[in-house]
Amino acid sequence: MKITVYSAKGSAGKTPIATNIALDKGYALGTNEIYHIFDSFFPEEKLLPVEPHEEFPQIPDNIDIVFDLAGSISKQSPSISSAIMQSDLVIVPIYNEIKSLNAGIHTILEISNFTKQILVIATKLQKQKNDVFSNWQDSLDFKNIEKMVSANVNFPVPILPLKFSKVFDMIFEKEKSISQITEEDALAKYTYRDVAKQFNDIYVYIEENYAAKK
Repeated sequence: MKITVYSAKGSAGKTPIATNIALDKGYALGTNEIYHIFDSFFPEEKLLPVEPHEEFPQIPDNIDIVFDLAGSISKQSPSISSAIMQSDLVIVPIYNEIKSLNAGIHTILEISNFTKQILVIATKLQKQKNDVFSNWQDSLDFKNIEKMVSANVNFPVPILPLKFSKVFDMIFEKEKSISQITEEDALAKYTYRDVAKQFNDIYVYIEENYAAKK
């Protein structure tokens, strides 16, 4: 399977999501980030870096890869379009902040010129004042992201929740996925149980709705 994780807005959680998928699933990782940090913990045969002005090569069907992309879709940055066009799914992370919402919607509309196989991950979800819920899809952050996407995108786009957590920084500190971190530490397993379950729900959703369509 080939997955692109992309947003025109930085700081939405793109790189932690892509890295966690690659580490959990044993996927190769493609990046157009010039100053990436993957050399230290991805073996050479699992890492495919390109310059923004270069196209990614066509990846054979028997190789699974997740593309972590930065920049804007343009003729000067064919790395983005070349990844999207060969992906089975494009994940767009969006958090509840006006710049991220606007950039995320713009990103969805741009991607839709290539594919409508798009999954939004509502990131950095936190409990707000007067928030009372047991399901993160009922949080005010999630509901606002859902409302904005629905109001501005004229085709159905599924949205899944991913709460704010310090464990995303630990992915790069420990060079392990969230599930690997929690498997090794009983306290981490308890502390990060919600976000670990949310990631597992994302994997199940992808498997049921996109992998089967290959």
